[in-house]
Amino acid sequence: MTTTPIPTGPAGTPAAGPNKLLIALIAVGGVLLLAIVALVFLLIGQNTGGGTIGAGDQSPTPVVTETPATPAPEPTGEATDDSGTDGGTGGSTGGGQAPVDNSVRFTSFSANLNVQCDPTGQAEEKAQPKISWSSANAVKVYWTPSNKEANSENGYQVPLSGNQNDMSASKGPGERYEFPCNHRQTFDTTITLVGANGQKVSKTVTFTDVNWGTGGGDDED
Repeated sequence: MTTTPIPTGPAGTPAAGPNKLLIALIAVGGVLLLAIVALVFLLIGQNTGGGTIGAGDQSPTPVVTETPATPAPEPTGEATDDSGTDGGTGGSTGGGQAPVDNSVRFTSFSANLNVQCDPTGQAEEKAQPKISWSSANAVKVYWTPSNKEANSENGYQVPLSGNQNDMSASKGPGERYEFPCNHRQTFDTTITLVGANGQKVSKTVTFTDVNWGTGGGDDED
């Protein structure tokens, strides 16, 4: 009887082939995984570096805004002279300016033509007429108690602007400009302006005593 020898080797030897294949697959998968990870990092690095480099290369195009130039005014053909003269001749006022008025004139004049005298004639002072004036371009002013032109011979010199108080002062100390109460019903006063060239301008007013003939003390001259 022949005895067949029973193999005494290890029981797991036939399974060695599948184990090697599994190890190979795991190794290949690990390599692929590492390759994928490396590729991802490479892409991230390129994107970051590319953004930095691109920011330096691509500068923004400057925007230029053009402001239209204001057109110069067209010449009108008329010369303008602010000095008020035409061509330096001095013969034109130019610029619409009014000519200077150098005439001798009253710039204001007022008088209250009614005077109230004491009809009995017993008052200590006679009534004083109210009158005032202002002048322009006059060098002298005279007044006279009449309806004639006043001058240094028939009147008194007063300021260029004044009133009845100045007229009293012009007569001298203790004198007074006043209405001739109880002697006349009316009283004339003339003020005359005299210019440097001798021109004369006069204004005459007539004052009236409103109480004339009411008290029996009036005496007509």
